[in-house]
Amino acid sequence: MARTNATNFSGGLQFPYATAANDIFKKEDVQVLAQAVDQHTHAPGLGHALAASAIPNGTITSAMIADGTIATADLADGSVTTAKHADASVTNAKLASDVGRANLLTNGGFENWQRGNGPFATNGGFCADRWALSIAGTDTLSVSMNAANWDVASVRSAACTFVLGSGAGQTCLLQIPIRTQDGNIAVAGKTISLSVRVKASTANAVRVAIFDGTASLNTYSAFHTGDGTYQSLTATYAVPSNNATIQVVVYFAASCTAYLDNAMLVVGSQPCDYVPMHPADDLARCLRYYEVLGETSGEISLTSYAGAASAPFDWTLPYKARKAVTPTVTKNGTWSLANASQPALNGSGVGSVVVRVTGTATGTVSAVNTAAGTNITVEANP
Repeated sequence: MARTNATNFSGGLQFPYATAANDIFKKEDVQVLAQAVDQHTHAPGLGHALAASAIPNGTITSAMIADGTIATADLADGSVTTAKHADASVTNAKLASDVGRANLLTNGGFENWQRGNGPFATNGGFCADRWALSIAGTDTLSVSMNAANWDVASVRSAACTFVLGSGAGQTCLLQIPIRTQDGNIAVAGKTISLSVRVKASTANAVRVAIFDGTASLNTYSAFHTGDGTYQSLTATYAVPSNNATIQVVVYFAASCTAYLDNAMLVVGSQPCDYVPMHPADDLARCLRYYEVLGETSGEISLTSYAGAASAPFDWTLPYKARKAVTPTVTKNGTWSLANASQPALNGSGVGSVVVRVTGTATGTVSAVNTAAGTNITVEANP
């Protein structure tokens, strides 16, 4: 009689099966089989392996897979391709902060300071391009360009020295984000997220917010912890469809010196790390709102010939960039003259300004911006 034990059963019980045709069948065989089956196991190395081809396509659904059970180590490199994702299936909420997106702010890196390096301390005035001061009560705020305490992907920051008076945490540095060509807000009806890098050594002194001018609502970030390092302060807000004003704001609530850098405002519920623009593109955004004609000595030279005294001459000076709205244009300083009056502005629009020089006698007339501070500033703040 030839019998062999089965290998797919654990424990002391085994199911011996016949290997010869003339083996007799005994009742004990049924009893042992029943006991062996009761202890049957598919532990590693036992039981029959299930081949992948035995699983019909589509039978294992996401509902059968516990959330978070598929680890990165379980995926072969390059195995998850775009073809595996349904169109529009990766939502904004699934993005990490290091996924770059378009910045709705102008001069978010505080790289451009066309008005000078400061300090700037006037309530309602601008400092870095597009960043304005709003000073409450008896507070004081002084802002300067700083080239030493900048964050990564930057070479400048805004150094802010704040002294708390009666402002109760309402003094701030703010910017109105990009608007459409007709001046309307560009993010009405959308969810937006703000991220600003802030460095401070005073706890609970600085936080950021998105301000909704229509609903009079601030959506605040947490305060900087005051550990003396750069931290990302973030805020997210769902903008109403009827909204007309959005401001991004850096609030100061306790006396401190703080450094601001790398601000990003993006569409979506996930804040975004700062993505630096090409310097030419970054400056072009700034020029839409403010520029200086005659930045260097002798850059503007208005020359003609007068046949008699009191002869007026007009020159059209185009702007470097079309302005968002009709700008305020100012002629600054005392220009160098020959047989002429000081230049005067004789009309301006969104694309150019007309400058008039009047001859004082017969002969060559000229007006040149040779001295420091002789220029024309063009400012458009929608």
